[in-house]
Amino acid sequence: LPVAMSHHAAAMLEDTEGGDTEEEERGFKDVRNTIIPVALLLLGGALALGFGIWLGREVFPAQTVIPTDIRKGGLYALRSAVVQLVQTAQDTQERLQSKESQVFEKDFDFSGPTINFMSNRPRPGTHEFQGFGGAFTESAAKVYQKLSQTQQQEVLQKYFGADGLGYTLGRTHINSCDFSTENYAFDEVKNDYTLQYFDTGVKRDTEALIPLIKAAQQIVEDQPGKALKLLATPWSPPAWMKTNGQMDHSGNPCLRPEMKLPWARYFVKWISAYKAHGVPIWAITVQNEPENNATWEGCLLTPEESNDFLSVYLGPQMQATHGDVKMFIFDHNKDHVYKWAKAWYSKTVVPQYVHGVAYHWYTGDGFDQLQSIRKEFPQAKLLASEATWERWRWKPGTTLASGDWRFGEGYAHDIIGDLNAGSIGWIDWNLLLDQDGGPNHVDNVCDAVAMANLSTGELFWHPQYYYIGHFSKHIPRGSRLIETEVTGSSRYTGTSQYNCSAKDNCRPYGVCTGVDGLQATAFLRPDYRIVVVALNCGDDVLDFKIRYGPHALRAALPGHAIQTYIFEPNEPDEHANEVVI
Repeated sequence: LPVAMSHHAAAMLEDTEGGDTEEEERGFKDVRNTIIPVALLLLGGALALGFGIWLGREVFPAQTVIPTDIRKGGLYALRSAVVQLVQTAQDTQERLQSKESQVFEKDFDFSGPTINFMSNRPRPGTHEFQGFGGAFTESAAKVYQKLSQTQQQEVLQKYFGADGLGYTLGRTHINSCDFSTENYAFDEVKNDYTLQYFDTGVKRDTEALIPLIKAAQQIVEDQPGKALKLLATPWSPPAWMKTNGQMDHSGNPCLRPEMKLPWARYFVKWISAYKAHGVPIWAITVQNEPENNATWEGCLLTPEESNDFLSVYLGPQMQATHGDVKMFIFDHNKDHVYKWAKAWYSKTVVPQYVHGVAYHWYTGDGFDQLQSIRKEFPQAKLLASEATWERWRWKPGTTLASGDWRFGEGYAHDIIGDLNAGSIGWIDWNLLLDQDGGPNHVDNVCDAVAMANLSTGELFWHPQYYYIGHFSKHIPRGSRLIETEVTGSSRYTGTSQYNCSAKDNCRPYGVCTGVDGLQATAFLRPDYRIVVVALNCGDDVLDFKIRYGPHALRAALPGHAIQTYIFEPNEPDEHANEVVI
């Protein structure tokens, strides 16, 4: 047609040649000005279409949604059919790499893995997401102090900056923890029941820890509408409050009976001291890993002991002085998180002290336990408060410079499972460690997202950084989970424990393989964009579909890769907005 039109236009032009009147000249100009652009446009279209076919692909997918169609999805109407894509993949240079935009089509038949949106909105009662973060430990702060000024700024910006991971959560320790250079507390005077000698200046922490927290705090607060929320956790009371007389390990019971009230008041004084330094505390947990009689600082508690301490001593003290500070129970592994949640929330009269349940990842997936809490005790806010890789988990050949790619995959696997179970946040362990995975005063060394070789002056970022970024850079505070279901894909059906063998149909924490198939989570952001994160821990490319109501997206996820998709649904009507709330 374009070629025929060109010949027709030429014939018309020939007929006008030789005209010698002014009227004929004007007619010639009108025809020329009208026909030639049309002919050239049609000819260009034909050439572009032919070139597209020559490349073996259509310029536009057969059923691509056009602007007049995308609003015909009812509740699933789209403002735009265009979908942003970000990708990180092993054995490539792609690290949080923006890719060519994708386009929604009308839904199509597909028997492979599919991410199905079960709703176009978060379900009623869905808690607001609070963000991602890492732990401010004395060890991290000591390593930070030894970096160059340029490296210090790199750490702050890559974690907390607008162009970095965008962390808005943090965790720190009350008194020392294993990632301190030694045991310490802020009242070392034996039997000081009234805490007369409590160091209200918390001098030890002002040497390195508080300056690092405040530096990060400043980076976050420089961004409009953002604030750093800090979770504080004790590993151990002062030695003189404990039945074993030392901070490391724990007697059973841990606390001397007469020390419950002094220990509760100790929390209050510590929070006041930090607040005086310009570091407000968002939330606390009662005890780090209350079931772990560790070689480092510890304090064993049963659910009943913890509930008694919280209800009778800590809760009233906090409510009287720091009523705005949230309190989380448990703060240990997921294999027992439901047991602890039930012990608290099944009480006939539940005091208003507890905000939710914090948990760690060291016994593996445990997502079913979180789902049970969400179903039975929907008022409980779930918080993933600690995850890290112990250094012994490095595979042979891993270097300080490269890190272990599996560690990034394991983090993403855990984040997806935790977020789909309703977690309001996810906090990594140490922000920064040295080349030995410390300092740690009991040699409990670990990997970290950022590690510094203090001997050579080098700073390294491990694969976890990029995997976390696929979530933290695109799911801001105030986002809400949207229910999705992955169909047509394999799924791991065995068990998980701290350390176990595959021959027992069991795997240790953080393991993610091709058996896990396609994994995904989705959120509605405050700016009314939807984010989907998809993960593939297998070796092969996964072709899959994202189905959003009557719309669908053709997608392909390389082996050992993660992707983030961002698209824009239509603005909600008044009723839909009420559903979100």
